[in-house]
Amino acid sequence: MYKHSTTHRTQSRRLAALLAALALLAALALPVYAEALDGTTQMQETVEMDNNGETDSDVDTGTDADTDNKSETNEGTGTGTGTESKDTNDNALPNTTGDSNTTADDAANDTPQTLPDDNIDTTAGKTTTNDTLDTMDEDEDAKQDIVTRSADDAETAGDTSIQPVDEATSNGITYPIMVYFAVPEDFNDSWWVRFNAQKGTTNSWVTKPMTLKSPEYQERRVFGVELTESECKEGTFGRIQFQFYEANTHKGEYETSPSTSVATIANKLYDAKEKKWVEGYKPFDPTDHTAFKEKTMAFKNAAATDLKNVVAHFYEKTDGTLADAGTCDLDTVTVGATVTFNIPAAACSYVQFTADNKEISSLYNFYGQEVGTGEESFLFDETNCFCFVYTEKASNWTRGGDGRTIFYDATFSKLSLDTANAIPSIVGGDVYYYLTGPNETALFGKMTKQSDDLYYIDGVDEGYDHIIFAARKTGDNGIKPDNLARSGESTANLEIPWAGGYAFPCFYADTGDDSTYNYNEKNQRDGYWAEVNTLRNAEANKAGKTVVDVPQEKFKADSSTKYIDTTLYDYYSDWELNGNNRDTYDHKFSEDGNAPNAFSAHRNWVPFRQFDQAVSDYYLSAGAFGSNNSVLYPIYTGHFQPQEFSFKPFAELSGALNLFGFTNGRAFMAANNSALCAKTDDNRTVYYDYTFQGIVANQEVNGQPIMRGTENGTNKLVEPHFNEDFLKGNNSKKAKLGDVYEKVSFPFTQADVFGEKVKYWAFDAADTTLYLKQDSSDSNSYFLQKSNDRTASENRESNTTVKKDNKGQPTYGFFPFNETIPKDAQASNYNYGFGAKLQFNFTLTENGKVKSDEGGEDVPIKFFFSGDDDVWVFIDGKLVLDVGGAHGKASGLLEFGASGDKNIVTPYVSKVKVGGTANLNSGNLGNSNDWDNKVKKTITYQGSNNKNEKIDFYYAGDAIEYDKGKTHTLTMYYMERGMWESNMAIAFNFPDYNELQVKKEVDVNGVNDLFKNCFKDKRFFNFTIRNQATHYGTTDAAGDAVTTINLLEPNKSTSVQNNFNTTATHAPGTSGENRFEIVKSPPNKLNVTDGTTLLNWYTQFEDLTPSPGSNKEKRYGILALGDGQTIDITGMSYLSFDVYVDSKEGDAALSNMYLQLRDSKGHRKGCLGQTFIGGKDLYGQVEMHNNRWITVKLSLDDVKADEGFDEKRVKELRFGCNYPRSIYLRNIVFSSKAVPQTVTGFTTKQEDIADYGSAKEGKLMPAVNAQYTSDAEQGTMVVDKNGGFVLKAGETISFKDQFRRGSYLSINEQVDKNLFDTQWTIYEDGMPVKSTTAGRGEKLKLNGEPISLKDQTGTAPDDGRIELENAEGVNAQNGNSYKGEKPSTKNKDDNTIVFRSYANPDATDAEGETQLKVVFVNTVKTGSLTIKKEQDGKGENLDDRTYTFRVRFTNVGGHALEDEAIVREYPVTVDKPFTIDKIPVGTRFTIEELTPEDGSKLTNASVTGGGSGTMVLNNLTVRGSIVEGAASDGNQAVATFTNTRQETLDITGEKVWKDANGTPVTSNLPDIYVQLQRRHKITQGAQEAWQLVKYQNQDYRPVINNYGGMKFSFLGLPAKDYSKNDKPDFEYRVVEGYVDTEGFHAVEEGKTITIDEKVYCVTYNPVTVSKPDDSSNNAKQTVTITNRQQDPKFTLDVTKKSAENDGENDQQKLLAGVEFTLEKLNASGQVEEGYPKYGITNDQGKLMIKGEDGNPTNDSAFTGLEAGKYRLTETKAAENYNLLSAPILVTFGKDGTCTLNGSTIKVSAKENKPTEFTKNEDGSYTLALTVLNRKTPALPHTGADAPSLWLLIGLPLAVAGLLILVFRYNKKGGRTR
Repeated sequence: MYKHSTTHRTQSRRLAALLAALALLAALALPVYAEALDGTTQMQETVEMDNNGETDSDVDTGTDADTDNKSETNEGTGTGTGTESKDTNDNALPNTTGDSNTTADDAANDTPQTLPDDNIDTTAGKTTTNDTLDTMDEDEDAKQDIVTRSADDAETAGDTSIQPVDEATSNGITYPIMVYFAVPEDFNDSWWVRFNAQKGTTNSWVTKPMTLKSPEYQERRVFGVELTESECKEGTFGRIQFQFYEANTHKGEYETSPSTSVATIANKLYDAKEKKWVEGYKPFDPTDHTAFKEKTMAFKNAAATDLKNVVAHFYEKTDGTLADAGTCDLDTVTVGATVTFNIPAAACSYVQFTADNKEISSLYNFYGQEVGTGEESFLFDETNCFCFVYTEKASNWTRGGDGRTIFYDATFSKLSLDTANAIPSIVGGDVYYYLTGPNETALFGKMTKQSDDLYYIDGVDEGYDHIIFAARKTGDNGIKPDNLARSGESTANLEIPWAGGYAFPCFYADTGDDSTYNYNEKNQRDGYWAEVNTLRNAEANKAGKTVVDVPQEKFKADSSTKYIDTTLYDYYSDWELNGNNRDTYDHKFSEDGNAPNAFSAHRNWVPFRQFDQAVSDYYLSAGAFGSNNSVLYPIYTGHFQPQEFSFKPFAELSGALNLFGFTNGRAFMAANNSALCAKTDDNRTVYYDYTFQGIVANQEVNGQPIMRGTENGTNKLVEPHFNEDFLKGNNSKKAKLGDVYEKVSFPFTQADVFGEKVKYWAFDAADTTLYLKQDSSDSNSYFLQKSNDRTASENRESNTTVKKDNKGQPTYGFFPFNETIPKDAQASNYNYGFGAKLQFNFTLTENGKVKSDEGGEDVPIKFFFSGDDDVWVFIDGKLVLDVGGAHGKASGLLEFGASGDKNIVTPYVSKVKVGGTANLNSGNLGNSNDWDNKVKKTITYQGSNNKNEKIDFYYAGDAIEYDKGKTHTLTMYYMERGMWESNMAIAFNFPDYNELQVKKEVDVNGVNDLFKNCFKDKRFFNFTIRNQATHYGTTDAAGDAVTTINLLEPNKSTSVQNNFNTTATHAPGTSGENRFEIVKSPPNKLNVTDGTTLLNWYTQFEDLTPSPGSNKEKRYGILALGDGQTIDITGMSYLSFDVYVDSKEGDAALSNMYLQLRDSKGHRKGCLGQTFIGGKDLYGQVEMHNNRWITVKLSLDDVKADEGFDEKRVKELRFGCNYPRSIYLRNIVFSSKAVPQTVTGFTTKQEDIADYGSAKEGKLMPAVNAQYTSDAEQGTMVVDKNGGFVLKAGETISFKDQFRRGSYLSINEQVDKNLFDTQWTIYEDGMPVKSTTAGRGEKLKLNGEPISLKDQTGTAPDDGRIELENAEGVNAQNGNSYKGEKPSTKNKDDNTIVFRSYANPDATDAEGETQLKVVFVNTVKTGSLTIKKEQDGKGENLDDRTYTFRVRFTNVGGHALEDEAIVREYPVTVDKPFTIDKIPVGTRFTIEELTPEDGSKLTNASVTGGGSGTMVLNNLTVRGSIVEGAASDGNQAVATFTNTRQETLDITGEKVWKDANGTPVTSNLPDIYVQLQRRHKITQGAQEAWQLVKYQNQDYRPVINNYGGMKFSFLGLPAKDYSKNDKPDFEYRVVEGYVDTEGFHAVEEGKTITIDEKVYCVTYNPVTVSKPDDSSNNAKQTVTITNRQQDPKFTLDVTKKSAENDGENDQQKLLAGVEFTLEKLNASGQVEEGYPKYGITNDQGKLMIKGEDGNPTNDSAFTGLEAGKYRLTETKAAENYNLLSAPILVTFGKDGTCTLNGSTIKVSAKENKPTEFTKNEDGSYTLALTVLNRKTPALPHTGADAPSLWLLIGLPLAVAGLLILVFRYNKKGGRTR
């Protein structure tokens, strides 16, 4: 029964009952107490307290129990609850204090919490989750369920790995189960509930805090607890108690009936009022995204202006992708107005608002769930949190009432290790307020909860000017201005910053350090005011706060020092998160009074509580602990005291902090404390200097270390301590949790640290103290500076005493942030908790060794580290040295060497303990089977002061291989997180050399995010390098070896694969002029060498619709190897070819060309799908131009391929283009990388370095075959034959000992100046050269004044230095032509630098090597694209309407830098231009409007500005390119689209061709022209004339053939004449016509048109179109125009003449009155119907139609004849002339051919021949015949010339035979000419 009552009538009865019950309770408690003592480690020692509050223990642990700085006991103390007289804050109950989204693990209840152990019931005392008012989604609950299981519940092997955990089902019950408790009516709001249940009849109890749930049950609070199967294994609970607490004070309890089965309570609620178990209670499930369906939300406009077109957009997120779930149009929301709307019925969980199509809110999850970056979350409540209040400055969700709204952010204040001091006092509980103001009545009460940590009070009048926030009730009997709570339980009476300009002022409360640790009456919780929902940053928001002191000083480089580029990461403690500097920490604080060891307290040992909780939440984001792809070995910052030392064990805090992975027991401690290993049966605390391996994964991702366990999942977690994004705000606290310092110069000096007579670059914090400084000359740069004041770098013990060595001297550590701590500092003043990332490039020698200074044996190259804590070393992104864990001083070593053709490295670690990836302890503490106690390697470390420290390495990893000659990148991650010590010693002896580095950087800060990735990983930037050696004679560069396969000329291949043949064919399935063929006789304009093999490609049509490349397979030119032949391109790195685009149109773009390789099985490599040449495919920059040869080089390593593509069996190369252009190809060559025949470098003899022919020539010469390595490519490469090399953004190449000291170097970038502005900077030893100097003038002089070499404009650096002729001595000039002149004296454009040190130009070989770096930075030039939407002013008003446009970007930067087309959709509102800015210059764009949803119609498009090819296409799509400028500049592309909301008509049409037989013709179709015309539609009366309609400002438009046929369209035409009041209908027609100088001439229905000398009859179907009466506003009509070729028409033009010269002037007489008959014969020789036709000659002898009167008419006789066979017969001769003896036979063919009497007559030009067959302009033909007749008596004849008449008469008539012959000849007919 309920033990606490305030009813007066029952007091006496209860007192009696209480006395009676005491005896029974005491008896019952005995077995429980005994079980607790026997069964757990929670047994308490008996302790006594002295007057000083010190703890005297009966058990003396001695003074040697320290864990050597990483795990500590309190010296001279035992365990006990009384050990901390004042630190009650650290004995919190976990359910009330957690801040992390990670579930609580083992809870610290009234006694210290124990770690899970094999002999401990790990389920006792566990919490489930921090209460978040159940805003956690179901997946999170599932995660929590898993996390709460102990290591015993998971199947583990030696506690070194975690297996996935699934739900368990037993006896029909699925575990874990939930138990709910509805509190009694008089339950106090500040109380919480603990579940305490006896397991069956045993003496074992389950004791767990319960968490607050939602919703309430019958207006009473509900608490819940989760029980696992092991906690319920007895099947029943003998007794169940619900215990009530306020903070740690027991207030009462409620006990149910005894012996309750698990089935009775599983997932049920106990109603304390009705005293029964109730089914059906369901806590709020945030994963049910229909829970709020159709609930009412509201939008309030609290801005100063009206908001138009407000829309609420709802979304649902699935697998991280948002999907539309509906919208609510709120129209115009006036100032002060509130509009309500309903949540859609469909599942949705996100809402966002737009106004005028612009986002005016964040994307909100309204189910209170965890959200991604840039999103916000709140829990919708239809009573208290339903209204979105918008202002210009900020917006938020409230009740939407009048007055102002004040917020309280409890993110930090809800965590306290004493719940009485937390605000709120119970997680998910209430925050109270007290408002006061002049002449105002005080207001007080509860705040409304908006989300997990955000509370608000609205309706506040600005007359109230002060407010108190408190953890418990405010008012007359509670907290108020004259009765403030202490120790952070309330704030002070705060002034409300109404004048601060905040739309929603929010008080961001501080962490509990220091308020909860002080007890004076003025110690209220502090914080700061800022706008709600902004990044937590106390340093920025509290006046005069500097968390970390970083003094400024000017950096001065030391030429004897190597500076390593470093990034420092600083992690903020709770104290620092409040904006405080550790210099001011209360270092006299004592949790134990004035005891000598007073420092040893949780406050000082675990100061990173908020930071660690954020890290914990971050780990959880990859999955619950133990689940697939979750973090295996979480690590944190602080001193995590093991329970084995009893004093102040971290277990006391673990329930409150709820750190991810704490249930992993030993493994957790092994990774976060040095004392223990992960073996559960090894209780020794002796592993101080043993490392823990496996915390991070074996491979970096994107250059960052990844937490092990997540590397194979979708959420690959970057190690949070090195995650800048996490540290600076992207975390669960939404706070700046630390800071990052980039560009830190870390100094290393030379020393023989191993006594090998070899110099190492080394740093040892034991000998050198470094502090961080900011470079006063460059605020973005920092450096570590040596200091002789070493006090602030002394290592400490966990009790803050100075750590000393075995000689009693202080030891020193690496504390870069400590310089300004006070002289009397304690460890709490130290800036513990930081990381460092050191990175540099190196190259190995051939054998992986270097020579000793005294010429002894070669010494292996080494990298050495010694210190603490975690160190991970990666080479080229792969983990090679793992010295992880929070450990004492440990060592790691990388030793390099060589094996065969590979370099190798072997990792060594001094000691490794079980845990993580180690299954064996490697060290000197054991001899069992699970120990590896063999020393693998021993070194003697001397440091810089002969330490003579022997170091044994018990662990050796497997050797790792590397290609020789490659530049490698070493990255070392170092972390100080275990506190007390920060030892660091680093040494390495990678070879030094005279080095020139060239780095390419691209500044894309001013580039739109859409295009930034286009500049990454593109080997695009071309350079040339020339050298002039100024000293010593000629030394040749080593040659190179390149293997090539030439596809077109195999005999030119250097590969053995040179005996193959190729054939070129065009892709099948197409016809017309398509070709891909080998050119035997190239046109002269190609300027090719005789005999060069060329290919020519051409394919008809464009291939741009429906999208570019849709018809690739029909367009390919295929170059195939002969039958059965393939080539092997393994080892080939490049494919190059020359391309010539033969076109007068705009320059072709590679982004429209494509190339593929195919293997023998058809697998592809190249431009897959609808992708084109560009992006990563290209090796080097290519600037395309028409009508010239351009070389294109592809990087085969970057070209995409089908899975299974076989490089050993390449069969085909395919090429094509999207445009119908004639393209030539030549020199198609596969090639390998240029491999030097001999690797040079690592020499200091200047005369042995190549001069590249310059010594003799005395001028700059291309540095052909100069060798270099890259940090982005493997192997050693060489400069090409033109002195060129190619870089990509971010790449650095290194020339090592390739140029002589003092030589001139001309380094020039061939940059596209249209796209980039270029600057260069020269660095020496990692620092920019800010001023040149001639030094002592012994080596060089300056050409003028000193200059800065930083951020100089240009593409070729010039340092203004001139090398002296005899700088290296007179003898050095033997064989060298240099005369002391700078190359620019001969050629002013030859910019050069002198290859010498800038810091010390007089340096000799003995004084160090020259190491310079030239960095070229290209800043991308950009332009803009503006899309405007207008209305035509007709029809419905379209103001404020929004339309969607799809924009496709290609050919980015004018160089096809995109890997695939970039396509985005943009909303554009009428009369509100939408600008896409920061687009790289040269980028091509295509804009199309998507079909409007409002029924309006696009009627016109236009474009102004832009670059080449900017135009409007026929389908109202706009295409163009970007030019440089701002959006306001007049040259920028502006595309305007005009819509109308009127009745419109879309006319689409198709052109159909048919031959004379009516058969469709589909190939070789000519272009035509069509015109749109219209008139008013009139049903009665005379029709109007057709009027031209200009479409897209054109009178007519061409129609061309394409893959879809010959299509045309006229869209958005007004169906009515809106200019007239009665709005009469229009009717339209589309007519074909021809174009001449006078314009367009329409061809009417049924008329003919001549195209390409062929005659076609044109028909239209339908002839006219108009909008149907019953159609929608947007009607659609189709038109078909058919051109049917007509049979050619023929004219038989006959002229009749005499065969004699018997006319005037002795000319042939023209014969009149001769009559002819023309008959058309069918196939059988019969005369066809309609014939014969008759003709008669006129006076000119022309055959004309015979009139009715028998005389000739004026019309030619036989015209318009169709093809066929004709017989022409003379029926009446002229008087005195003979008839033709035989008819003339003429055949006209449909193909325009003609035969005369069986002989073919060819078409001829008109040359006035007597017989000729000509083609007329209209496509018809004319056969002109001259028929000669002879006078009687001679027979008329035709044929060849007969003898003259007089000759025939003169023959002897007696010669009969001759007469017969002449008679026969004449009978063949008269001659036709």
